Amino acid sequence: MTAAPSDRELVVTRLINAPRALVFRAFTDPAQVVHWWGPFGFRNTSHEMRVQPGGVWRLTMHGPDGTDHPNESRYTAVVEGERLAFRHGTGAEDGPWFDTTITFTDEGGQTRVTLRQVYATAAEATVAKTFALEGGNQTLTRLEGYLAVSRALASPAVLEGVEPGTDDVDFLLTRTLQAPRDLVYRVMTEPLHLAKWFGPAGMELRVVSADVRPGGTLRYAMKAGPHEMFGRFVYRQLRPSDRMVNVVSFTDPEGTPVRHPMSATWPLEVLGLTSLTERAGQTVMYGRSIPIHATAEDRATFRAGHAGMVQGWKGTWDQLETYLSTLR
Repeated sequence: MTAAPSDRELVVTRLINAPRALVFRAFTDPAQVVHWWGPFGFRNTSHEMRVQPGGVWRLTMHGPDGTDHPNESRYTAVVEGERLAFRHGTGAEDGPWFDTTITFTDEGGQTRVTLRQVYATAAEATVAKTFALEGGNQTLTRLEGYLAVSRALASPAVLEGVEPGTDDVDFLLTRTLQAPRDLVYRVMTEPLHLAKWFGPAGMELRVVSADVRPGGTLRYAMKAGPHEMFGRFVYRQLRPSDRMVNVVSFTDPEGTPVRHPMSATWPLEVLGLTSLTERAGQTVMYGRSIPIHATAEDRATFRAGHAGMVQGWKGTWDQLETYLSTLR
């Protein structure tokens, strides 16, 4: 964050570890921007997005407390890969409105993103400082996390088995955790911690074996009453406190992958990419799940299951949040 030269301006800047074209696309593709726009805890519904001079972007931001916030941006300038400018407000003609310029500068393959907001008066800028600077920084932190699980930035080795052109099948989920990311990473990778929180609510997890390293495998069993299910993680990439990539599958008791016990067309293997980004002691966890070595029918079943996955993973992340609170 840098201080603005004018008392009517607010400026937030961040160096993003991604090429400029990909960062610019994340700001202008309606299918992408809804996954990261806004401060921690916010969700988005985009109603219209025409990124061109005279075009309009209308969206509703859903706050953590359930409040809906209407937003409207009217584009005044669009320079591909370099700059976006728009008037921003709630959509009400009587305001308030302010001018926003976002610039994208290449710095050795990384991208410097600078958001500049100019208000009508210094008084309006002073009020905005109480939330807009931190909100802008949180938004860019979410952008970092989202891009870290982008297919476009993943290596061929990470994406082995992924069918190109099937991005609409991918399942994305984000969660903000009230804990530093070093702790979150340990709790997500160390077997003794995993056994305390991983899995759907009401199920008891037992780690069968653990070899937590790139190329290694962790096997587990989940039990609810007399019924026991088995599964495994095969790790493709581990970057301490930053990133985890693994292949998840149900297995038989010996560790051989088997189909979902409730669906014969659920993908046999699902690639999971997880990134952790931190600001002010909070960790934004982004997850992307992609069917691999999957048939068209497998992918269709996975896509149809997204709504159920939201609820299932919520229970798991709720348990993670509760467990983290006992360690802080």
